[in-house]
Order: sequence, then C-alpha cells, then structure tokens
Amino acid sequence: MGDKKIYIVAKVFDKPGCLAYLCKTSNEAWYLSGILEVLQAVGVQIVILDDPEIYSEYAPYIYVEDMKDFIDRVSRLNRAA
Repeated sequence: MGDKKIYIVAKVFDKPGCLAYLCKTSNEAWYLSGILEVLQAVGVQIVILDDPEIYSEYAPYIYVEDMKDFIDRVSRLNRAA
C-alpha cells in the first residue's frame, strides 16, 4: 500500500462521531467495503478516506484496530440507525 493509508469510516447520519478502521492493504479495503455495503442499513454512511483528521464532519473518531470488531460495531450501528 506504500505511504497511502486507507480508512473505512462508518457513521450514522445526523449523529456525532463515527467508527474508523485503518486497512492493512488495498485488498483488505476492497474486501471490507464490499462486506459493509451488503450489511449497510438506511441511515448509515460508509466512506473511504485517506486522512480522517481533515474531515471534521465525522469527528470524533473511534478507531477500531480489529477488522472483525469493526464489522461487529458497524452492525450495531445499523441497528441504531
């Protein structure tokens, strides 16, 4: 992936904060975005960012280290939306 970082961010519309996951490879980003697209509920936004800190509209960020944990948390966001 070189120096380029890929974050996947999940946010409930009109609520502050979001979940963010730093992908380890571009293949992982592609795979994870596909999974989240299938799981995505109405009212939940999934975006791919290269530098989350410049997008203040998603703050505050909750960074999740583990991909499975991230998917589980996004699933819970879907139920809250």
